[in-house]
Amino acid sequence: MSKLLGVIVSLGVGAGAAYMLDPERGRHRRTLVRDKAMAATNRMRDALDGKTRHWSNLARGYMAEARGLFARGRRTAHAASARIEGRA
Repeated sequence: MSKLLGVIVSLGVGAGAAYMLDPERGRHRRTLVRDKAMAATNRMRDALDGKTRHWSNLARGYMAEARGLFARGRRTAHAASARIEGRA
């Protein structure tokens, strides 16, 4: 089975090379493949930029919420401490 798979892969690589290196249409095919690869790369980069912005904004929101909770906790603790001191 392994030998058959090797033969099939070799035939596929050879056919692909002949297709891409064709003297008449090979240049056009290579250019087309390059353009499609660049377009896919640009689409992927745009998608990742959007996700990066989303997660960054989400993290900033969580940090702001945490800061607010800590500030509220400090105010509450300070008020409780003042009440206790007022009783004594």
